[in-house]
Amino acid sequence: MQSSLHLLFPLCSSILFVIGATFAKRANVLGAGPIAVTFFANLALAACWMIVGCVRQDWLPLSDCWPALWIACTFFGGQLCTFLAFRLGDVSLATPVFGVKIIMVAVISSILTQSGMDVRIGVAAAIATAGVVVIQLGSRSPSATQLTRRKATLSIVLALIAATSLSIFDLGVQFYGPKVGVLRLLTTMFAMVGILTIGLLPWMDRLRTLRKPSLTMNLSIAAAFMTVQAISITYSLAEFGDATRINIVYSLRGLWSVALAWGLSQIGISPEGTPNTSTILYRLSGATLLLISVLVALSAN
Repeated sequence: MQSSLHLLFPLCSSILFVIGATFAKRANVLGAGPIAVTFFANLALAACWMIVGCVRQDWLPLSDCWPALWIACTFFGGQLCTFLAFRLGDVSLATPVFGVKIIMVAVISSILTQSGMDVRIGVAAAIATAGVVVIQLGSRSPSATQLTRRKATLSIVLALIAATSLSIFDLGVQFYGPKVGVLRLLTTMFAMVGILTIGLLPWMDRLRTLRKPSLTMNLSIAAAFMTVQAISITYSLAEFGDATRINIVYSLRGLWSVALAWGLSQIGISPEGTPNTSTILYRLSGATLLLISVLVALSAN
Protein backbone atom coordinates (compact mmCIF):
# COMPACT_ATOMS: atom_id res chain seq x y z
CA MET A 1 0.00 0.00 0.00
CA GLN A 2 1.29 3.48 -0.89
CA SER A 3 2.77 5.40 2.04
CA SER A 4 0.52 8.16 3.34
CA LEU A 5 3.03 10.07 5.49
CA HIS A 6 3.29 12.85 2.89
CA LEU A 7 -0.42 13.55 3.45
CA LEU A 8 0.55 15.22 6.72
CA PHE A 9 1.53 18.23 4.59
CA PRO A 10 -1.98 18.87 3.20
CA LEU A 11 -3.50 18.03 6.60
CA CYS A 12 -1.47 20.79 8.26
CA SER A 13 -2.17 23.11 5.34
CA SER A 14 -5.92 22.55 5.67
CA ILE A 15 -5.85 23.75 9.29
CA LEU A 16 -3.55 26.71 8.63
CA PHE A 17 -5.66 27.76 5.62
CA VAL A 18 -8.83 28.09 7.69
CA ILE A 19 -7.06 30.10 10.40
CA GLY A 20 -5.56 32.41 7.79
CA ALA A 21 -8.88 32.75 5.97
CA THR A 22 -10.63 33.71 9.21
CA PHE A 23 -8.12 36.50 9.85
CA ALA A 24 -8.49 37.59 6.21
CA LYS A 25 -12.27 37.79 6.67
CA ARG A 26 -11.71 39.81 9.84
CA ALA A 27 -9.47 42.19 7.86
CA ASN A 28 -12.29 42.51 5.30
CA VAL A 29 -14.76 43.43 8.05
CA LEU A 30 -12.33 46.09 9.29
CA GLY A 31 -12.10 47.68 5.83
CA ALA A 32 -9.45 45.83 3.81
CA GLY A 33 -10.50 44.85 0.31
CA PRO A 34 -9.75 41.46 -1.30
CA ILE A 35 -7.08 43.09 -3.48
CA ALA A 36 -5.12 44.13 -0.39
CA VAL A 37 -5.41 40.67 1.16
CA THR A 38 -4.26 39.03 -2.09
CA PHE A 39 -1.43 41.56 -2.44
CA PHE A 40 0.11 40.96 0.98
CA ALA A 41 -0.46 37.19 1.00
CA ASN A 42 1.16 36.78 -2.42
CA LEU A 43 4.09 39.07 -1.68
CA ALA A 44 4.83 37.27 1.58
CA LEU A 45 4.81 33.94 -0.23
CA ALA A 46 6.94 35.25 -3.10
CA ALA A 47 9.45 36.75 -0.66
CA CYS A 48 9.90 33.41 1.15
CA TRP A 49 10.55 31.49 -2.05
CA MET A 50 12.84 34.20 -3.46
CA ILE A 51 14.98 33.94 -0.31
CA VAL A 52 15.24 30.19 -0.95
CA GLY A 53 16.22 30.87 -4.56
CA CYS A 54 18.83 33.47 -3.60
CA VAL A 55 20.37 31.20 -0.96
CA ARG A 56 20.56 28.25 -3.37
CA GLN A 57 21.43 30.42 -6.40
CA ASP A 58 19.32 28.07 -8.47
CA TRP A 59 16.62 29.37 -10.82
CA LEU A 60 15.12 28.12 -14.04
CA PRO A 61 16.96 29.45 -17.10
CA LEU A 62 15.02 32.04 -19.07
CA SER A 63 14.47 29.63 -21.97
CA ASP A 64 12.70 27.17 -19.65
CA CYS A 65 10.54 29.68 -17.78
CA TRP A 66 7.32 29.33 -19.76
CA PRO A 67 5.91 26.49 -17.59
CA ALA A 68 6.64 28.53 -14.46
CA LEU A 69 4.87 31.53 -16.00
CA TRP A 70 1.58 29.81 -16.83
CA ILE A 71 1.59 27.96 -13.51
CA ALA A 72 2.15 31.31 -11.76
CA CYS A 73 -0.84 32.77 -13.63
CA THR A 74 -3.12 29.96 -12.46
CA PHE A 75 -2.01 30.44 -8.86
CA PHE A 76 -2.44 34.22 -9.05
CA GLY A 77 -5.95 33.90 -10.48
CA GLY A 78 -6.90 31.26 -7.94
CA GLN A 79 -5.68 33.36 -5.02
CA LEU A 80 -7.53 36.48 -6.19
CA CYS A 81 -10.81 34.61 -6.68
CA THR A 82 -10.37 32.94 -3.28
CA PHE A 83 -10.17 36.22 -1.39
CA LEU A 84 -12.97 37.73 -3.47
CA ALA A 85 -15.12 34.75 -2.46
CA PHE A 86 -14.30 35.36 1.22
CA ARG A 87 -15.18 39.03 0.84
CA LEU A 88 -18.66 38.26 -0.49
CA GLY A 89 -19.46 35.18 1.60
CA ASP A 90 -18.55 33.42 4.81
CA VAL A 91 -15.35 31.45 5.13
CA SER A 92 -17.45 28.45 6.18
CA LEU A 93 -19.50 28.85 2.98
CA ALA A 94 -16.74 29.41 0.42
CA THR A 95 -14.05 27.11 1.83
CA PRO A 96 -15.92 23.79 1.43
CA VAL A 97 -16.60 24.64 -2.23
CA PHE A 98 -12.90 24.22 -2.88
CA GLY A 99 -13.58 20.53 -2.32
CA VAL A 100 -14.59 20.27 -5.99
CA LYS A 101 -10.84 20.42 -6.70
CA ILE A 102 -10.82 16.75 -5.77
CA ILE A 103 -12.90 15.58 -8.70
CA MET A 104 -11.35 18.14 -11.07
CA VAL A 105 -7.82 16.97 -10.30
CA ALA A 106 -8.79 13.29 -10.44
CA VAL A 107 -10.55 13.59 -13.80
CA ILE A 108 -7.98 15.87 -15.46
CA SER A 109 -5.11 13.74 -14.18
CA SER A 110 -6.62 10.49 -15.47
CA ILE A 111 -7.27 12.09 -18.88
CA LEU A 112 -3.74 13.49 -19.21
CA THR A 113 -2.02 10.29 -18.09
CA GLN A 114 -4.48 8.05 -19.97
CA SER A 115 -4.58 5.79 -16.94
CA GLY A 116 -7.53 4.37 -15.09
CA MET A 117 -8.64 5.93 -11.84
CA ASP A 118 -8.72 3.82 -8.67
CA VAL A 119 -12.36 3.02 -7.89
CA ARG A 120 -11.92 4.13 -4.27
CA ILE A 121 -10.54 7.49 -5.39
CA GLY A 122 -13.60 7.93 -7.62
CA VAL A 123 -15.94 7.02 -4.77
CA ALA A 124 -14.12 9.41 -2.42
CA ALA A 125 -14.36 12.21 -4.97
CA ALA A 126 -18.10 11.57 -5.44
CA ILE A 127 -18.73 11.60 -1.67
CA ALA A 128 -16.74 14.82 -1.28
CA THR A 129 -18.67 16.47 -4.10
CA ALA A 130 -21.95 15.45 -2.43
CA GLY A 131 -20.64 17.03 0.76
CA VAL A 132 -20.03 20.31 -1.04
CA VAL A 133 -23.59 20.26 -2.42
CA VAL A 134 -25.08 19.69 1.04
CA ILE A 135 -23.06 22.57 2.46
CA GLN A 136 -24.38 24.93 -0.18
CA LEU A 137 -27.99 24.05 0.69
CA GLY A 138 -27.44 25.93 3.94
CA SER A 139 -27.09 29.20 2.03
CA ARG A 140 -30.74 28.88 0.93
CA SER A 141 -32.06 29.42 4.43
CA PRO A 142 -35.52 31.10 4.42
CA SER A 143 -34.18 33.74 6.81
CA ALA A 144 -31.56 34.91 4.30
CA THR A 145 -32.35 38.13 2.39
CA GLN A 146 -32.28 38.26 -1.39
CA LEU A 147 -29.06 40.31 -1.28
CA THR A 148 -27.45 37.76 1.03
CA ARG A 149 -28.44 34.94 -1.29
CA ARG A 150 -27.00 36.76 -4.29
CA LYS A 151 -23.74 37.37 -2.47
CA ALA A 152 -23.64 33.72 -1.39
CA THR A 153 -24.21 32.59 -4.98
CA LEU A 154 -21.48 34.89 -6.30
CA SER A 155 -19.16 33.69 -3.53
CA ILE A 156 -19.79 30.09 -4.60
CA VAL A 157 -19.14 30.92 -8.27
CA LEU A 158 -15.86 32.66 -7.40
CA ALA A 159 -14.85 29.72 -5.23
CA LEU A 160 -15.54 27.35 -8.15
CA ILE A 161 -13.41 29.50 -10.47
CA ALA A 162 -10.65 29.51 -7.84
CA ALA A 163 -10.91 25.73 -7.48
CA THR A 164 -10.63 25.26 -11.25
CA SER A 165 -7.62 27.55 -11.52
CA LEU A 166 -5.85 25.95 -8.57
CA SER A 167 -6.59 22.44 -9.89
CA ILE A 168 -4.65 23.31 -13.03
CA PHE A 169 -1.93 24.81 -10.82
CA ASP A 170 -1.67 21.60 -8.77
CA LEU A 171 -1.30 19.39 -11.82
CA GLY A 172 1.20 21.77 -13.39
CA VAL A 173 3.39 21.69 -10.29
CA GLN A 174 3.07 17.91 -10.03
CA PHE A 175 3.99 17.42 -13.69
CA TYR A 176 6.84 19.91 -14.11
CA GLY A 177 8.36 19.68 -10.61
CA PRO A 178 10.14 16.34 -11.16
CA LYS A 179 11.19 17.35 -14.68
CA VAL A 180 12.93 20.66 -13.93
CA GLY A 181 13.59 20.33 -10.19
CA VAL A 182 11.11 20.98 -7.40
CA LEU A 183 12.83 23.94 -5.75
CA ARG A 184 13.92 25.47 -9.06
CA LEU A 185 10.33 25.45 -10.30
CA LEU A 186 8.80 26.79 -7.08
CA THR A 187 11.32 29.60 -6.57
CA THR A 188 11.01 30.79 -10.17
CA MET A 189 7.24 30.39 -10.27
CA PHE A 190 6.59 32.30 -7.04
CA ALA A 191 8.98 35.06 -8.09
CA MET A 192 6.69 35.49 -11.10
CA VAL A 193 3.66 35.49 -8.78
CA GLY A 194 5.31 38.39 -6.95
CA ILE A 195 5.76 40.30 -10.20
CA LEU A 196 2.14 39.69 -11.20
CA THR A 197 1.00 40.81 -7.74
CA ILE A 198 2.76 44.18 -8.05
CA GLY A 199 0.35 44.84 -10.92
CA LEU A 200 -2.46 45.05 -8.32
CA LEU A 201 -1.07 48.28 -6.83
CA PRO A 202 -3.42 50.63 -8.76
CA TRP A 203 -6.42 48.85 -7.16
CA MET A 204 -5.08 48.76 -3.62
CA ASP A 205 -6.91 50.31 -0.67
CA ARG A 206 -5.80 53.72 0.52
CA LEU A 207 -2.75 53.68 2.77
CA ARG A 208 -4.73 55.50 5.46
CA THR A 209 -7.13 52.56 5.64
CA LEU A 210 -4.41 49.93 5.78
CA ARG A 211 -2.54 51.71 8.58
CA LYS A 212 -5.25 51.00 11.14
CA PRO A 213 -3.51 48.91 13.87
CA SER A 214 -6.21 46.25 14.19
CA LEU A 215 -6.56 45.90 10.41
CA THR A 216 -2.79 45.70 9.91
CA MET A 217 -2.49 43.01 12.58
CA ASN A 218 -5.24 40.84 11.06
CA LEU A 219 -3.87 41.33 7.56
CA SER A 220 -0.35 40.37 8.67
CA ILE A 221 -1.52 37.25 10.51
CA ALA A 222 -3.65 36.20 7.52
CA ALA A 223 -0.68 36.62 5.16
CA ALA A 224 1.60 34.63 7.48
CA PHE A 225 -0.76 31.66 7.80
CA MET A 226 -1.61 31.67 4.10
CA THR A 227 2.10 31.73 3.24
CA VAL A 228 3.01 28.76 5.43
CA GLN A 229 0.09 26.63 4.25
CA ALA A 230 0.81 27.43 0.59
CA ILE A 231 4.48 26.48 0.97
CA SER A 232 3.47 23.18 2.56
CA ILE A 233 0.86 22.23 -0.04
CA THR A 234 2.88 23.27 -3.11
CA TYR A 235 6.01 21.50 -1.87
CA SER A 236 4.08 18.28 -1.24
CA LEU A 237 2.56 18.40 -4.73
CA ALA A 238 5.90 19.00 -6.43
CA GLU A 239 7.90 16.52 -4.34
CA PHE A 240 5.43 13.64 -3.95
CA GLY A 241 2.86 14.07 -6.75
CA ASP A 242 -0.34 12.23 -5.71
CA ALA A 243 -2.42 15.35 -6.42
CA THR A 244 -5.75 13.56 -6.03
CA ARG A 245 -5.18 12.20 -2.50
CA ILE A 246 -3.42 15.39 -1.41
CA ASN A 247 -6.46 17.42 -2.47
CA ILE A 248 -8.85 15.04 -0.73
CA VAL A 249 -7.02 15.55 2.57
CA TYR A 250 -6.72 19.29 1.87
CA SER A 251 -10.52 19.41 1.44
CA LEU A 252 -10.81 18.96 5.21
CA ARG A 253 -10.64 22.75 5.17
CA GLY A 254 -14.41 22.54 4.83
CA LEU A 255 -14.76 20.66 8.10
CA TRP A 256 -12.38 22.94 10.02
CA SER A 257 -14.03 26.10 8.64
CA VAL A 258 -17.50 25.06 9.84
CA ALA A 259 -16.17 23.98 13.25
CA LEU A 260 -14.21 27.21 13.71
CA ALA A 261 -17.11 29.41 12.58
CA TRP A 262 -19.43 27.69 15.06
CA GLY A 263 -16.89 27.89 17.89
CA LEU A 264 -16.12 31.58 17.35
CA SER A 265 -19.83 32.43 17.08
CA GLN A 266 -20.45 30.79 20.45
CA ILE A 267 -18.02 33.18 22.14
CA GLY A 268 -19.16 36.18 20.11
CA ILE A 269 -15.98 36.91 18.15
CA SER A 270 -16.78 35.39 14.75
CA PRO A 271 -16.21 37.76 11.77
CA GLU A 272 -19.09 35.94 10.07
CA GLY A 273 -21.66 36.87 12.69
CA THR A 274 -23.89 34.18 14.18
CA PRO A 275 -25.09 31.59 11.60
CA ASN A 276 -28.50 30.09 12.31
CA THR A 277 -28.82 26.47 13.45
CA SER A 278 -30.08 25.25 10.08
CA THR A 279 -27.09 26.69 8.23
CA ILE A 280 -24.62 25.18 10.70
CA LEU A 281 -26.28 21.76 10.45
CA TYR A 282 -26.19 21.78 6.65
CA ARG A 283 -22.55 22.82 6.59
CA LEU A 284 -21.60 20.34 9.32
CA SER A 285 -23.37 17.49 7.48
CA GLY A 286 -21.54 18.33 4.28
CA ALA A 287 -18.22 18.63 6.10
CA THR A 288 -18.79 15.18 7.64
CA LEU A 289 -19.19 13.73 4.15
CA LEU A 290 -15.84 15.31 3.29
CA LEU A 291 -14.26 13.54 6.25
CA ILE A 292 -15.71 10.21 5.08
CA SER A 293 -14.27 10.84 1.61
CA VAL A 294 -10.81 11.32 3.13
CA LEU A 295 -11.02 7.96 4.94
CA VAL A 296 -12.07 6.23 1.70
CA ALA A 297 -9.24 7.89 -0.25
CA LEU A 298 -6.62 6.89 2.31
CA SER A 299 -7.54 3.23 1.72
CA ALA A 300 -6.62 3.50 -1.97
CA ASN A 301 -3.42 2.00 -3.30
